[in-house]
Amino acid sequence: MLELKVPIAYDEQQNLISPERAQKGAAYFCPACGASLVFRQGEVKVPHFAHRLSETCNQETIIHKIAKLLVQKAVTDWKAGLAAAPILKRKCQICRSHVEQPLPDKVDTAVVETRLPNGFIADVALIVSGKPEAAIEIKVSHKVDEVKARRLSIPFLELDGVTVIEDSHSWEPTRDGFKPVTCTRCSRNVQTFQAKVAEIAQRSGVELPTSYYRYAWHVCWKCQKEIVVFTWPGQGMHAEKPPRQQPIPKTLRYEFSKTVGAKYWVNTCPYCRAIQGDFFLYSEPEGPFFGFRCGRDTPEAFRQDLMLIAAHVDYFGML
Repeated sequence: MLELKVPIAYDEQQNLISPERAQKGAAYFCPACGASLVFRQGEVKVPHFAHRLSETCNQETIIHKIAKLLVQKAVTDWKAGLAAAPILKRKCQICRSHVEQPLPDKVDTAVVETRLPNGFIADVALIVSGKPEAAIEIKVSHKVDEVKARRLSIPFLELDGVTVIEDSHSWEPTRDGFKPVTCTRCSRNVQTFQAKVAEIAQRSGVELPTSYYRYAWHVCWKCQKEIVVFTWPGQGMHAEKPPRQQPIPKTLRYEFSKTVGAKYWVNTCPYCRAIQGDFFLYSEPEGPFFGFRCGRDTPEAFRQDLMLIAAHVDYFGML
């Protein structure tokens, strides 16, 4: 007879029970549909729960429901002092290495299937001071679609349902909508990069911008002095149109390049005025903007771009 396998069941008190803790003769129920389950255990068979095929329940709905309940239980046990905080296994926004973070202590509880103010229902809402501040979405065969992703009014993580059932304490997102995280190594590199650029800017009399213009440090090909170079949103190679934001850094000039055979907005050395050609800055692996393109003209994109530039500089061993 075909049966649905249920990895975790409810007992009569609605406690979640794994097959390893179940007892013969006790009553167990499907967390997804409430149907009675059969506990199977033998010398050969791995202990498991099962119920007959149903028009109202299927393997996907079972996994989806149980994963939500296990996420809720992980938070509830943690806040009750019965377990450690769930661990978020995320990726560094710069180098993509794994970063482990405990769930923030400000989370008070987790509630399954919470309706948000905009009408969307979160699989699990993380509650802070009585309000849903973040959501956990469970993926089985269908990931969070773009419509829901755009309209969810709070940050969310998408977790794989099967993985949650295997280990409900470690959450490794298949999609991460939380505030970006930076690993310790990259954070240290960014701080070193910023200190280095600030020192070079002060020495050369160049003012560092706080928006729009992204910057890096570079060695002038002619006088071999360390200088600051700039790029900006929508700049592209050999830009003929001036940057939009004023004031324009004094080392960005509209000058004629013999190499290109035309005038364009180009970085120049504040010491010897030599042109620092776009080809070398953007197209050579050693160039500070190699493979880089600015994001949008927003404060968040500005910060993100500077971190990416800092990571590129560190990659080539320049720090």
